[in-house]
Amino acid sequence: MLAGCLGGVVASVGLVMTNLGSLRDLMMHTQGGWLAFALLTFGMVVTFGSAAIGGAIMSIQYPKE
Repeated sequence: MLAGCLGGVVASVGLVMTNLGSLRDLMMHTQGGWLAFALLTFGMVVTFGSAAIGGAIMSIQYPKE
């Protein structure tokens, strides 16, 4: 789960740093830009963390009966 959460943080920072869709410009020139970044990061952490948990659950080997 930690790898998925770190992946979410890296993805959100990457989106802002590359200014994809003028995202960084919008966040820097608005009063609540830090809140938008926090919400984006939270959403990415939840999404990537859940994907990591799902992948771990699906890779569990069950004993053959």
